[in-house]
Amino acid sequence: MKIIIIGAGELGRLLASRLSTANHDVTIIDSSLKGVDELRDKLDVMMLGGNATDIQLMKQAGIERADMLLAVSGDQSSNVLACQIARHFGVQRIICRLYSMDIFDDGSGLTPGFFGITKAFSSPAECAVKVLDVLPSRIILEEVHLSHPEASIITIAIRESSPLAGQRIMDLSNTEALSLVRFAALVRNHQLMIPHGKTVLQPNDKLYIAGHRKDVQTFIDSVSPEPTSTRKLIIIAGATLLGKIIAESALSQGHEVRFVEASEEKGEALLAQLPSSCKVLHGSTTDEEVLHEAGIGKCDVFIGAEEDDENNILACILAKRLGADKVVTITHKPEYISIVPAMDIIDCGFNSTLVSANAIFKLMETGNFRIDSRLLASQAYMTEFTVKPNSRLCGKQVMDCKLPQDVMLAMLFRGTDILAPSGKTRLQAGDILVAVVTPSTESKIKALFD
Repeated sequence: MKIIIIGAGELGRLLASRLSTANHDVTIIDSSLKGVDELRDKLDVMMLGGNATDIQLMKQAGIERADMLLAVSGDQSSNVLACQIARHFGVQRIICRLYSMDIFDDGSGLTPGFFGITKAFSSPAECAVKVLDVLPSRIILEEVHLSHPEASIITIAIRESSPLAGQRIMDLSNTEALSLVRFAALVRNHQLMIPHGKTVLQPNDKLYIAGHRKDVQTFIDSVSPEPTSTRKLIIIAGATLLGKIIAESALSQGHEVRFVEASEEKGEALLAQLPSSCKVLHGSTTDEEVLHEAGIGKCDVFIGAEEDDENNILACILAKRLGADKVVTITHKPEYISIVPAMDIIDCGFNSTLVSANAIFKLMETGNFRIDSRLLASQAYMTEFTVKPNSRLCGKQVMDCKLPQDVMLAMLFRGTDILAPSGKTRLQAGDILVAVVTPSTESKIKALFD
């Protein structure tokens, strides 16, 4: 496919790297010549410096032949205008990154289609979903949303008090709940392991549980020492749009929410938009006295939602040391994608660039490029592969497919069914396999599906 990417920032670079590796014809347009020059020697893509609203530049990029346009620059207005230009030239699939979806109003006819956009997403909203996924229980570290709407992979931390700690998988007592889910992967001391019956689960292990969403939740409830419906004290660092989205949802669920914000002006503006039950404390998020005043010692979940990555990380480390039961940080720079998951003191770390990339890959509906932040600490991630009618695997049993030994099959989607693949499972055209892979094994297994 010929794909034009608007914006050579962190997100544009990550998309270009993954898409060019998958043999797509990629062109990047960025207003900063410096950003373009930095990429020329790193990626096998065409680079153009200039404004994406320049018609001649868009023609030079091949807009008249493009199959897809990804408008992901940091300028929302430029992204929307680039989408309108792309639609004028007949580009069929146009995906737009927005800061806020407030530019749309269905009642007034201002839909994404009005602006020429096929699909749009908001980076703060996507990050908020990742954070909200981990609020129900202190042991939940991440939920991976897959192409099947009812399928889920949830990562849990095995704590000292967990009934799983010290047990072999084959000896686990909650047989009924266990029979409905699959242990897709295990990370111990930042190393990826393939769990089997004789594996002894240890405190601090990160366990990936795959299956139908309700079955996964039933299993987690059976091993969690806490009820998921309890009212929680949630402290959010940063009066940002991301923090506001999280707060609105948490308040609607009956939780208590408090903000810590250094800017009095931003704090007052936030207070005007949220229910009166929400409190905002003025002060630095890395000030111990301010955190104590916010109630950090009784805090169930502390969330670093500021724009500054380093502040978020430091605030979470301090909050954990001061008694917060669970800390969650959001970062934006790509370099933190692999650094934060390796920091044991931080329970959950989500990177907005990575989350946005996964949102785009899902909206593209053309390939399997899922990247998973927690697994990335061990250079592995979740991905999906579709069995094509002409694939060499179609009609074969899994045991005869000669898959790489360290590839772990988590689930199989067949129509609306969610299956646990075994060696005797015979693959059919249209089946979607969810696998845990590394960069080296992904290329090997992908060749089998082509």
